[in-house]
Amino acid sequence: MHPQHELANYVGSDAQSRDAVSEFFAQFVEGIGVGVSATGAHGKFIYVNDHYAGLLGRTKADLVGRDVGVINPRFDQSRFDEYWDSFSMHETRVAETVHRTASGEELPVKTHVTRVEVDGEPVNVGTIQDISELERRREQLNVLRRVLRHDLRNRLNVVSGYVDLIEFELETTDEVEDHFAQIQTEIDHLLATSENSRRLEKLIDEPTNGTDHRTNVVRLDLLLEEAIARVRSKFPAVEVDAPDPGPVRVRIAEYFGQAITHVLSNAIIHNDTDRPRIELGVTIDDGQALLSIADNGPGISDARKDLVFGREETDQLHHGNGFGLFFVENVVEESGGEIWIEDNEPTGAVFNIALDLEPREHVGRADGM
Repeated sequence: MHPQHELANYVGSDAQSRDAVSEFFAQFVEGIGVGVSATGAHGKFIYVNDHYAGLLGRTKADLVGRDVGVINPRFDQSRFDEYWDSFSMHETRVAETVHRTASGEELPVKTHVTRVEVDGEPVNVGTIQDISELERRREQLNVLRRVLRHDLRNRLNVVSGYVDLIEFELETTDEVEDHFAQIQTEIDHLLATSENSRRLEKLIDEPTNGTDHRTNVVRLDLLLEEAIARVRSKFPAVEVDAPDPGPVRVRIAEYFGQAITHVLSNAIIHNDTDRPRIELGVTIDDGQALLSIADNGPGISDARKDLVFGREETDQLHHGNGFGLFFVENVVEESGGEIWIEDNEPTGAVFNIALDLEPREHVGRADGM
């Protein structure tokens, strides 16, 4: 009998020779240096190669014929049938998990599992990759980021306090006061960058598991009211025109409110007119809400419309506006939306954000937090 037929019989009945299975897979995977396994509908290993067993400090005999939950402590063997039935033919799933070694240690691994057909019978073929070194480097980077953010924020707060004391104690001229204001603006910018980097890291790193739980349904009109109020408290002289769009419901990611606040603040900070002005608009079209934020500042040239989001970094003379708009774009994309820039007339820029409307009645907090 051909090895494929013998494998098919073993997959279906779990009663035929495992040697035939090994013979079949040996033609393809024994010498490739990658851990490979095969699982049948009964939830047991029908094949592992030497590399797979070796990574776990085991032998083939230790694994073939045993439940997959033996080596994956995060896998609920009692739900194997549900897991098996959820696969479609030729579907591949990638995951990071752990496998238990013969000594009881948990080894971080990355798995690829693909549903294939062998002589008319379904088989899940998987590969594993040891990612211990990757996990170690990730942890190092996480610690580094936490330390840098903590240290940066603490030291900037100290500097800000001393700047306030010096400004209070000195008899300052208008020019010196302008210098102090510029220093405080730069400190605020660095603090905001530190906080937004933390927010974006949390947003991106949070697993979705195939769901949309990263997003909430909110009233866009209420969110805009809160963002405008925050900006007016910081820039009381700014003129903001924001017609009431009515109860527009959209689905957004966490920190979307902060992203809008940043766009509004950015339009003011980079405005070179005596009377900075911002005009907001919301239009509904084809199942989407289009939010526009227009300013009367200097505008953004066509050559820099992509650069401001940090999409490109060509050289030191042509670069983006820092982390802020990179944060904004990523939050919009995590919301399933799109952001782009157009010219305003007669001068200025328009930031456009398209979001999907949410017809369901459930609505979360306006700031999406």
